[in-house]
Amino acid sequence: MGDKDTKLSRREREREAHRQELLEAAERVFVREGYHGATVEKIAQEAEFAVGTLYNFFEGKDDLYARVIERIVEDFMIQFEEKVLSKEDPEQAIASLIELRLTHYENHQGFFRVLFETVPSSRLDPSRTLPTRISGAYERYLDSVTDIFRRGVSQGVFDETDPLYLTLCLEGIVNAFYWSKRKSTEPLTVRVEKMKREFLGRIKRRLEKGLQ
Repeated sequence: MGDKDTKLSRREREREAHRQELLEAAERVFVREGYHGATVEKIAQEAEFAVGTLYNFFEGKDDLYARVIERIVEDFMIQFEEKVLSKEDPEQAIASLIELRLTHYENHQGFFRVLFETVPSSRLDPSRTLPTRISGAYERYLDSVTDIFRRGVSQGVFDETDPLYLTLCLEGIVNAFYWSKRKSTEPLTVRVEKMKREFLGRIKRRLEKGLQ
C-alpha cells in the first residue's frame, strides 16, 4: 500500500475502491458492447451498483469513457517508470519496453480496439485518443524512449541512427499489433521474445564487423 493510501480515511478508501470497481466494469462493458452500445445502466448493472450511485462518481458515459482511458494510460506510465526508465542499460530498457507494451496491450486489447474503431485516426496518432488532462503523456513517453535510444547510440550499443527514428519505428511496429486484424495465435511470451530478437537484432551495433 502506498503513502497516499495510508493517508486516506476508511471512507475515502472505500469510495476509491468503488470508483475503481466502476471503471473496471465500464471497461468490460465498452469491450463487450462497443462505445455506442454501452450505457450507464449497463455499466452500473455490471458493477452491481445503482445508477444513482454511479452518478455520484461520474458525470455519465463520456466521463466514464475518458476516465477508463486515463486509468489505462496512468497504469502504463507507472509501469514504464518502474520497469523501463529504471534500467541503466539501454538495451535492457528497450527489451523491457517491448515486453511492457505487448503485455499491456494483451491486458487491454479489447478496449484498444474500441478506441481505434471510435477514433480511426488514433491508429496513426495515439495521442488523439487521450483526454485533455493527460494529453501530454504520450509526448512525454516518446521523449523518454528517444532519450533511451540516444543514450544507446552514444554508448555504441545501437547503430548510429537518429534516435527519434528508432522510437517511431518501434512505435509503428508495436502499434501494428493494436489495430491489425491478423491476430497472432502464438503465446504472449513467444511474441515478446520474437519482437525483442527481431527489433534489437537489427539496431544493435556489431562491433566485430566494423562500421558499414
